[in-house]
Amino acid sequence: MVADQKYSSDISSEQEVIRYTEKLPQSLGLDEQNTRAYKALSRQIWALEKRLEDYYFEYVKLKKKVNLLKAELDDLDECVDRETVVDLIHEIVLSLIGKAGQKECKGSSYSSDSSKESDLVEMVRERKAVPHKQRRKA
Repeated sequence: MVADQKYSSDISSEQEVIRYTEKLPQSLGLDEQNTRAYKALSRQIWALEKRLEDYYFEYVKLKKKVNLLKAELDDLDECVDRETVVDLIHEIVLSLIGKAGQKECKGSSYSSDSSKESDLVEMVRERKAVPHKQRRKA
């Protein structure tokens, strides 16, 4: 409703500007060609102002969305310690690379492989025992 009123007031103000631009050149004695050019330019200016206003509203909406996403990210950061996740992924990748390397070598023993896995499991348990907020500060 408010937007409709604003839009109708914009149209009436545009019409008022056009009427004024018609009278101004006549009173100044300018020719009809200048009058038409001035009208066209006035309409273009009004259209550009309207587009700028639309872009501003879009900017405000996007800014609100960004702020909501930032708040959501902060909430997620409290739940998950990125450093721990990266470390765990790193350890898992290294473990998988080690397994792939051992499969290529026929002379590798199974006991050293299970020993590495148990060490990895123990490291994960130790990390879970210490809350991530304390690990960050350390």
